Amino acid sequence: MSKATICVVVPVYKAMATLDRCVESVLAQQVDGGLACILVDDGSPDESGAMCDAWAAKDDRVTVIHQDDLGVSGARNSGVAAADSEFIVFLDSDDALRPGALQAALTAQRAAPQDFVVWHYTTDEHDPAAVTADAALRPQAGLARLWLDCLLAMPWNKLYRTDLAKQLPFDVQYTLGEDLQFVLDYIALLGQTAPGFGYRVLNSPLTFYDCSRGGTLSTRYHANYCDIWPKHFAKLNAACHTAGCPAEDMRPLHRAELQVFAEGVADIMRRDPSPTKRLRGYKAEAALRSPWLRALLERMKIEGCYSAYYLPCRWRNVGLVCRLANARLADSPLYGKLDWAGYYLLLGRMRRD
Repeated sequence: MSKATICVVVPVYKAMATLDRCVESVLAQQVDGGLACILVDDGSPDESGAMCDAWAAKDDRVTVIHQDDLGVSGARNSGVAAADSEFIVFLDSDDALRPGALQAALTAQRAAPQDFVVWHYTTDEHDPAAVTADAALRPQAGLARLWLDCLLAMPWNKLYRTDLAKQLPFDVQYTLGEDLQFVLDYIALLGQTAPGFGYRVLNSPLTFYDCSRGGTLSTRYHANYCDIWPKHFAKLNAACHTAGCPAEDMRPLHRAELQVFAEGVADIMRRDPSPTKRLRGYKAEAALRSPWLRALLERMKIEGCYSAYYLPCRWRNVGLVCRLANARLADSPLYGKLDWAGYYLLLGRMRRD
């Protein structure tokens, strides 16, 4: 495969229903300097591997890697290792690129060679929004805001320099949140090679994210959820501190972190396979004793950052945490009311302390 400007790396596993849509969206792109597509068949037990081979047989821009089931991180690592291109874009096999997406990203990159190009996504397959290279420049101190705007944690809405990406394998020990680790490592390395870089965020949604998917990691129960996310958030907060993110962004970031953790606690009670409610309760209470959580709550107290989850987590009240999580998931007005109640209760506690 000759060197291309952009190589799209697609992990493939049980993707028969969506693979053609995904690959068609890649091969329909017109990119200055050409493009390549690497399909990594990660030991898929269905006909996905054969479908990959069929695409390679009819389009020489497609390369296929067949490997044992190493997980999505192992599949992406194999694709990056095989890429011979200036830039890399990741795409999941049940998602798709919008027409003109790659050229828009490349145009934005050429206009600001040192910057990290990031883009929005859409959950509407027929989104009528125009695809353009128009972008907003955000400083490095905007890192926390990228998380809050749902632009940071995923790997597939960014344009990576291949030479840097090859130095940063996805960590295969994680099955949850590993994408955030990779993105933060990439940002740190980019900061070493281009200290003055900024985030160039395209205004257009370039990727169609299929949120109708079932059985993905985001919908599965993870017994170690409340152990994994504190590690990811510790790394995110350290990166935000290094970037000098302002307090007005850090407060809502901490609030969001508490929500993610608290709803992980509630998920223990909802889906943990322990045979009795009492055992699930012990696990949930143990999570609420996390040193990371205690440190987060203390930081929020100093910041005056309220949350409906603040006092229930401080009190280690599993039942109330679960009620709040269920109310939020059900879009119940109860959550909003308790959110404001959490604000006033936190103020009262701060005055007493």
